Amino acid sequence: MANEAQQGLKDRDLQKYYEAMLELFSTPGWNYLQEDLTRLLDEGNTLNGIESMEDLHVRRGTVHILKYMLAQPVVVRAAYDTLLAEENE
Repeated sequence: MANEAQQGLKDRDLQKYYEAMLELFSTPGWNYLQEDLTRLLDEGNTLNGIESMEDLHVRRGTVHILKYMLAQPVVVRAAYDTLLAEENE
C-alpha cells in the first residue's frame, strides 16, 4: 500500500477502491454487519471460558480481527482524505 500512497490518486484503480469502500460503509448492510461485529467483540473480549494458552491465542486473534474490521471506515476515510490532500498540493 505504501507504493500506492506514493502514487496518490493518479492511479484510478486506487481511487475506485477507496470510493467503493466508502460507498460500502454507507450501506444499511454495513451498519448491520457493524452491529453484529460489535456484539461479537463485546461477547468475546473477556477471559471467560479460556482454559488454555491456545484458547487465549485464538481469542486474541478473534478480537484483533473484529477490531480491525470495525476500524475500517475510519482508516479508509483517513487514507482517502490524505491522498486527496496530497493530490491537491
